[in-house]
Amino acid sequence: MEKIPERKELKIDFSRDRKFFEQEGSSRVITSGSLYMFFALINAGCIWVFIILGTGWEGLKYFGLTTAINGIVGLMGIGISRYFIAEIKTAFIVNEELGRLKAATYSKILFLVGLILGLGMIMISYIFGFVQTNQLLRECIFASGVSSILIYSNYVFQIGLEIKNRYDIIAFLSIFAGIFLLFWGYIFISFNISPFWFAFHPFFNITTLFLFAFFFSKQAPYSIKEIIQAGLRTRTMKKRTSPEISQLIEEHQILLYMKNSAYSMLTNIQNSKFFEDILFFFTAIYLAIFSDPEYQGLALSLLTVLMTYGAVKTVILYYSAPLSIEIAEAFAKESYGTVEASINDSTRISSILALGFLTAMVALSGELLFYLHRDLFMEGGTFNSEIFSMAQTLFILIVLGQFIYGYSTLFGNALIGSGNANSAARGFLITIIIITGLSPIFLFLFGILGIGIVMLISAFFLLPYTIFQLKRKLKVNYKIRIYRLVPNLFILFFILWFFPFNSRISLLFGIILGASIYLLLNPFFGVSIPEDLQMINDLFKTLKLKIFGDLIVYAMRSTYNFSPLNKDKIILEEDKLILVKK
Repeated sequence: MEKIPERKELKIDFSRDRKFFEQEGSSRVITSGSLYMFFALINAGCIWVFIILGTGWEGLKYFGLTTAINGIVGLMGIGISRYFIAEIKTAFIVNEELGRLKAATYSKILFLVGLILGLGMIMISYIFGFVQTNQLLRECIFASGVSSILIYSNYVFQIGLEIKNRYDIIAFLSIFAGIFLLFWGYIFISFNISPFWFAFHPFFNITTLFLFAFFFSKQAPYSIKEIIQAGLRTRTMKKRTSPEISQLIEEHQILLYMKNSAYSMLTNIQNSKFFEDILFFFTAIYLAIFSDPEYQGLALSLLTVLMTYGAVKTVILYYSAPLSIEIAEAFAKESYGTVEASINDSTRISSILALGFLTAMVALSGELLFYLHRDLFMEGGTFNSEIFSMAQTLFILIVLGQFIYGYSTLFGNALIGSGNANSAARGFLITIIIITGLSPIFLFLFGILGIGIVMLISAFFLLPYTIFQLKRKLKVNYKIRIYRLVPNLFILFFILWFFPFNSRISLLFGIILGASIYLLLNPFFGVSIPEDLQMINDLFKTLKLKIFGDLIVYAMRSTYNFSPLNKDKIILEEDKLILVKK
């Protein structure tokens, strides 16, 4: 019998009763983010189909502008949520009663913030009507104010599930937003319903709010009743608990929470697409002042399409929340090895997906716009090649800038989890200043192309800043192995660049072919490593598709072992994958 080689690692357990959300460490980060991303891509696919169907429809500009305004309004909620989770996760480790008390109080604050913002937006829409005659802006601001209450209620319930690491539930519920948007978009277009009502599109997904509330009541470690009864002052918090717990509450706990939430808000502005949304809003104001209404509608519809493609950077962002939670828990337990492993693994896995998407979209920028959104470039039956060329350039600038923003947010959330939210916030605040200062200048000089240039300039500042702060504050040794991905990215680019596209069907076939080759070659080049198989196993087992997970694991293991570039090989022994020397 052949002697088994000396074992180098033994860490990947494929036992049937293992639940990923109960196992702390980098694997939980990767599985949570991947699960979230899997369903989010289904959601994004529905939105993509809606964008294709809505190309040339007047309601597309209402959707694009209200989405941008909702992102700005929802910014505070995203920021509060990320710090909320990090602090509550730590509080529950210290004492369960302390965790429940803080969670209920902070939830009530979060809901009231959304209510106040919503009422404020409604008032602004009426004030805006007296000083500005542009009806589109006024109507979209009003619709966003009404939607704010729904958006912040969703935040409250989702946080309760995130604290329990139940990203399987959150991920599944995420697909309904795209499904309902596509359904109602088709109804609006088919029956020629007034596009104004599409500005209220968040309400198409109100069913998800009730589902979140249901799962919150079943899974969250605190209740809706506790939220309703919670006080809003530090003194009240101290009175409503035992003397032992009261000593664990800071003297100005609420003020401290709001201050750190503000830092977190700045760091997480890209979770709500703030940079893109504020650029979109600036552009809408610029077009309202300097262009005719017909071109304003065309430009906003075009930007809606381009920003939708750039939003694929969320394959990175979906790892940021699980990463922040895992690091917060690891710091509370002083498990610094888990911190470094979580950062390296989440960066590597998100890069495999994100850089693949980025390469594909740059290679296919012209084909995607021509075959899927050609109606945008038709004027009186004639194809406008000048606008098409500008749109292709802007497409590339936007997707490059957004992907860089995505990495910055991932690293910023690692800083939040470690208690360094202020360091991350500083970089994002400077980026806002750069965008605010440069946008009017570049819009005036280059038109709507200027927002892509501003996006790229600001992104090239922010990413080096967050990488430096992470190294400085956490002393992380980066072991990402992304350089091994470069040959595979070139292969993917040339496959898509030279593929003979001539229709939507050939475009779809080329994307599937390129993606399959790209994913198969990642283990060959040593980018995908044995720990990834743990994530694949957890992911497909949670999706009740274990047989597909086993097939992928087998193919990945075979490709890894076949490659002469890898000095190790993976063997399966007693339901465990073992990495050994060749």
